[in-house]
Amino acid sequence: MPVYTFAYKVGREAALLNDEEWEKIEPLMDVRKRVESIARYQEETGVSSDEASLKDPSGMEALQVYFELTGVELEHPNQLYGVKLSEYGSLCPSCSKPFRTPRAKFCANCGYKLPNGEVAGPLGDQS
Repeated sequence: MPVYTFAYKVGREAALLNDEEWEKIEPLMDVRKRVESIARYQEETGVSSDEASLKDPSGMEALQVYFELTGVELEHPNQLYGVKLSEYGSLCPSCSKPFRTPRAKFCANCGYKLPNGEVAGPLGDQS
């Protein structure tokens, strides 16, 4: 079950995927395969690299899988790189947005600093 919270790479609240859910998208978002897919799409259609990155078949398929899992639509396949739950830290006690990583020592959103020696820890259920 996705966790809904602010996702930095999406720039708004989104559904974050646990590892099991992410495994369904990860093969489509493999960087090497995605670069090849974008280049192939650009060569076949003659569109710009920006448009090819937006509309390449592997990225579009990954967006569709994400939508099927969450019911949430994203605007660009690259946003999927920011929806993996295990990459986020717990919610900030000051602003309630997640820390950028589980190892974070301060909140990138509001600047809240955790006590010396503490780190954010993981966000939500990692199953």
